[in-house]
Amino acid sequence: MINKKFGFILAASILSLAACGEEQTSGNEKAEPAVEEQGSTAEETTTEEVEEEPAEEVVEEEEPAEETTEAEPVEESSPEAKSGTASDLLSNGDKTSFVFNEAGEFSIFCEPHPVMQMTVIVEEGAEAMDKIEVDIADYAFGEETITVAPGTTIEWTNQDQVQHNVAFK
Repeated sequence: MINKKFGFILAASILSLAACGEEQTSGNEKAEPAVEEQGSTAEETTTEEVEEEPAEEVVEEEEPAEETTEAEPVEESSPEAKSGTASDLLSNGDKTSFVFNEAGEFSIFCEPHPVMQMTVIVEEGAEAMDKIEVDIADYAFGEETITVAPGTTIEWTNQDQVQHNVAFK
């Protein structure tokens, strides 16, 4: 049974090699169409070059899409800091932010590394700032405790090579 399978595989391999060899041995006949195909490829390249001009116009049409990108600050509005919420995992250089509207004390930790903790105290009368930036580095938040006024946004940036997140207890 194995010999029949082996024989079948061997025969199929020989036929495949023979077919390849026939194309190469009768290459004189087939070489000319290959040259013609290359010539047509050059013609197609010329046609593609002509077609590239409208593609440039398409790029010009994409400029309004870039203006839409400028309107992204609306999308960048930070979610409100609430108990039980968490950011996505942040890779090196990624950022996340939350706005602290409610007065109170917020316990923050990293879900993959729960030893990483910090506290944000939100109180009336604290120095009003629009945004505060905090780094995440060396498996720690850059600040252990921060006191902010209501309406302050805190933005965390992961400086580590491992993923972290910002989660609220």
